[in-house]
Amino acid sequence: MWIIYTDKQGDNYPLEIGFKLIDSSEICHDYDRITGYCREGCPDYASGGCPPYAPALAEVAVKYPYGILIYAKFLSRFKPAGMAAEDFSLQDLVLSDMLNQLGYAVIGQHPDSLFFLNCGHCQGCGTETCSFKLGEESCRKPERRAYSIAATGVDVTQTLKDVFDITLQWIKEGNQTEYIIKVMGLLSPDPELPQAIEQRMEPVLNSLECIKYQVGSSEAGLILEERYSVTL
Repeated sequence: MWIIYTDKQGDNYPLEIGFKLIDSSEICHDYDRITGYCREGCPDYASGGCPPYAPALAEVAVKYPYGILIYAKFLSRFKPAGMAAEDFSLQDLVLSDMLNQLGYAVIGQHPDSLFFLNCGHCQGCGTETCSFKLGEESCRKPERRAYSIAATGVDVTQTLKDVFDITLQWIKEGNQTEYIIKVMGLLSPDPELPQAIEQRMEPVLNSLECIKYQVGSSEAGLILEERYSVTL
């Protein structure tokens, strides 16, 4: 599925979206190894949706055995002209914002029924500093708390390969990375809920602030094909 993400300045970026129903046991994970990377180099470490506060995927999967994984891919050829080949900040921002909007839209429809594995650190407090970062002992907005997918020990590289047969490309100096990709998960104790989310994916996407051109519409299809040479 292709969508057109429109930012607040009115600039448009085509994104490839994919999703698949899974059993939580299918997700590759190694809590100690993956969270070790977080501890060693991530500035968000010790915020509310990150280690050491995030539960291990092995524990989460027992309570939430069913789910849906969703990825978004931003091809580097769709970056604005003049942006340096080694600059992937825009792609990172666009993907994070789109998946955050989608995740919170679904959570809003099914409060208390889903475990949200976000594509990055928790965005539940918006621009406010995380309460844990302030030294507090509890989350100020637990209903919007989301855990980074890596914070639960998920091996995103292997999971993308296992579930979607997609190879994650790492950003390296001097290397023209063809695309940036991010993935999130929504896990449930109810096997029917992920199926319902899958069936309603298009209307939920169309409800997002970042979707100006309705997904699946002839207008969006024309723009994707004629302006961006996307084959639908």
